[in-house]
Amino acid sequence: MKYVLLECIRLTGKGLYLSKILCVVIVVGCLSLSACDQHVEDGVLTMNITRENFKVDIPATGELEASQSTAVTVPTGLRGPQSLVWLLDNFTQVKAGDVVARMDPERESYRLIMEGFDHKQLGFDSQIQAEKDHTVNQMLQQGIEITRQEKDLAERYFSDDERVYTKIEIIDQMRNQDYLTAKVHYFDWSLAQHASQAEAEQKLIKLKQKGHAAKINRFKNNLKHMEIIAPHDGLFVYQKGWDGSFPVVGDMIWSGFAIGLLPDTSVMQAKLYVQESEASGLAIGQTATVYLDAYPDRPFQGKVIQLDALAKPKDKDSPVNYFQFTVSLDKTFVEIMQPGRQVHASVHLLSADDVLTVPNQSIFQKEGQYWVYVKTVNGFMKRAVILGSRSLNRTVIIDGLTIGDVIALTTPPKRSRI
Repeated sequence: MKYVLLECIRLTGKGLYLSKILCVVIVVGCLSLSACDQHVEDGVLTMNITRENFKVDIPATGELEASQSTAVTVPTGLRGPQSLVWLLDNFTQVKAGDVVARMDPERESYRLIMEGFDHKQLGFDSQIQAEKDHTVNQMLQQGIEITRQEKDLAERYFSDDERVYTKIEIIDQMRNQDYLTAKVHYFDWSLAQHASQAEAEQKLIKLKQKGHAAKINRFKNNLKHMEIIAPHDGLFVYQKGWDGSFPVVGDMIWSGFAIGLLPDTSVMQAKLYVQESEASGLAIGQTATVYLDAYPDRPFQGKVIQLDALAKPKDKDSPVNYFQFTVSLDKTFVEIMQPGRQVHASVHLLSADDVLTVPNQSIFQKEGQYWVYVKTVNGFMKRAVILGSRSLNRTVIIDGLTIGDVIALTTPPKRSRI
């Protein structure tokens, strides 16, 4: 053990990063083995079997949160994305009606002005178009009136007396009457068509005005909801987004988006995370001991009340998956338990008193059979064992070993086995 420590000091003194890690593993292993009353026999590291208490705890880290909270959200009447221009400091006491955040009104004001211009322009377009339609209508009316007068004159002075007019002149007069009659019909048709077209153009302008009016009303309504108000008294706490980040000035937010919480700090709970590889056996109803990082000497008891079905990364760029679970605390101390305070916890998975346990490295297995190597007067003998509960480093032996047995912690050389 002494030699190992000296060698580690020599390697780490050279600044070798991998050597540092290896030394830590070796030292921790040596310390854990020495605690099991181990010694070296025939070149094999061994230990004596004794009865002891066996506990399995699952470590977790996280933070405190209120069991009940009121969300502080962007007003539901707001339409479209908005830019956050001001935000109250995290963990600030507020009263009902206090402003906790503001959106930038500049863009909405600009849009309102531009839509107002477009709406007025369409009003002017409607007036201009109406004047044009009136002028065209008058021209058509005059055309009809003049053509009818010409037709009346042609009919009044028409004569088919061949003594006065030749047959060609008579035919020309008749054709002129037919032409004037057709011209009157054309003007009547044009007048009706123009009236229908003018009405359609005015309806189109009105429809466009209606669209601009709707936008004007929306922008006016948005400008009335540029402030986010606290619904009641409480402690204002930032709400994490889907990516785990807190809201900051400049963020784009939408209607109904939660930027914070007003937690009920009278009843607190712990939101915890445990690595997927260490969560085996974790279940709802298990007891846990929680420690505040700021008060590591004050344990608080609780119980697991919620557990995610799937593991997921805490950070979007992290490859490590965690199970999130919630521990309700038996008691809440308001003076020290504020939302967001960091905590670490141990979930008590298993506890057994006065049992036989061995390190996991001393157990060997093949095709579902488990065994250890027991020291005898003639060497190390392979002995089958029945396993009980297991932790990350130790296993309970139900049958196969007795107190006082000496077992090998590594595979004995063939010359030492019988």
